[in-house]
Amino acid sequence: MTPAEDSLTTRATRAVRWRFAGTVVGAASQLLVGAVLARLLTPADFGVVALAYVALGLAQALADGGLGGAVIRLAVLTDRHVRSAFTGSVIGGLAMAAVVSAAAPFIAAALNDAIVIPVLRLLSVGIALRGTAVVADGLLRRNLDFRRAFLIDTAGYALGFGGVAVAMALRGYGLWSLVFGSLVQTLTTSIAQLAAVRHSVRPLLARRELGDLLGFGVPAAASGCVSYLALNGDYFVVGRLMGAVNLGLYGRAYGLMNLPQTYAAAVMSSVLFPAIAKVQAEPARVRAGFLTATRLTAMIAAPAMATMAIVAPHLVRFLYGPQWSGAVLPLQILSVAGYFRALYHLGGVVAKALGRVYGELWRQIVYAGLVIGGTVLGARHGLPGVAIGVSVAIVFMFVATGQLALIATGTPWRLYARVQRDALVIASVTAAAALVARLLLEGLRASNTFVTIGVLAAAAVPWTVGLLRTLRAPELDPSATLE
Repeated sequence: MTPAEDSLTTRATRAVRWRFAGTVVGAASQLLVGAVLARLLTPADFGVVALAYVALGLAQALADGGLGGAVIRLAVLTDRHVRSAFTGSVIGGLAMAAVVSAAAPFIAAALNDAIVIPVLRLLSVGIALRGTAVVADGLLRRNLDFRRAFLIDTAGYALGFGGVAVAMALRGYGLWSLVFGSLVQTLTTSIAQLAAVRHSVRPLLARRELGDLLGFGVPAAASGCVSYLALNGDYFVVGRLMGAVNLGLYGRAYGLMNLPQTYAAAVMSSVLFPAIAKVQAEPARVRAGFLTATRLTAMIAAPAMATMAIVAPHLVRFLYGPQWSGAVLPLQILSVAGYFRALYHLGGVVAKALGRVYGELWRQIVYAGLVIGGTVLGARHGLPGVAIGVSVAIVFMFVATGQLALIATGTPWRLYARVQRDALVIASVTAAAALVARLLLEGLRASNTFVTIGVLAAAAVPWTVGLLRTLRAPELDPSATLE
């Protein structure tokens, strides 16, 4: 291994460790703060804010223009690139914030809820704030500086939601506690990212440098917008056809399913993208990185989703109270698809890092159509029907992005399946242990609290053993098994 390779490997390993620390803290914080807010607020409060974010998330992706990702991916990044990207992202953020504010009445009409108008207008300020820090965030990730990223993200969430949102909810401000919590989080993280990186903020729009940035950024942004539609099309349909209360329940179910596996995938994908971008001309290293990330993510996601499906009836009532019981069955259904969702993100990351953004784009378009269509059809059968429709779309995306990544890295399907085999075995053992613990504790008529703790404790034993074996395996680098 050359010194350059060793340096990148060391930095990537350190980045994974810090990203993992951030993941654990972030997941625990979201679970704890989410449980507190869910007991102070109503499903309708969460539903209205979720409706607003259906529009805001798409606006944010358009405002970014893919410049953050381009800053990470460009092989040679100059000061003129940084200044042009910063100027473009600030202009895009301000322009999109103005558009959202002006279009709020029309967006609210489309979402079928007038209360969304003031929520949208206030939250649009966050788009402008975020535009100032897009480049700083990209530079942190380009440099694999996940230690500072972890500290910034943790502080922002703690101050925004753990501090402001909870305090306002206790004083009876309802959904506005979520709105102001989000704004404070965005403001805090944006200021901290700019302070940490301290790149030049002198305005510049250089044609050549913008061409370099937008050559990747535009198709990446288009793919991101379509991806956002796919990930939030179900929210739009549920909110419009079934109302804010059902959207609040569905959002809570999806969020719980998403919590363990998204954070597992986030650890890998956030480090994988800049790392692969740096070695994109070395196919063997790209393939090794992708398969190793797949193996580790599978080992986290498969047991987590199996456990979630089993403990869901008691976990929901323990965390949020009986008023959230309608989220139980959708959560159990979504947990089946959660494993596939964790892995399909990795395929998309590899495709983007290797410049195959158009291949991912058409897959995202089909996926968005399947999500929206599946939600419309499933809504006839309530939230469980919606969960089934969305799950079918997720499985499609797993196959589609998996194929794209395997072609890009020259990996056969049999090897891709092989690196997931141990995770599925451990998931089966974990599920069995969790189910036995649940049935025993239910037989003793234990409370939701004790059943939840008992099931999680029983599942943790085989899950931990499997994860430790995976981390210690000498063949963790799966490229060594290629024939």
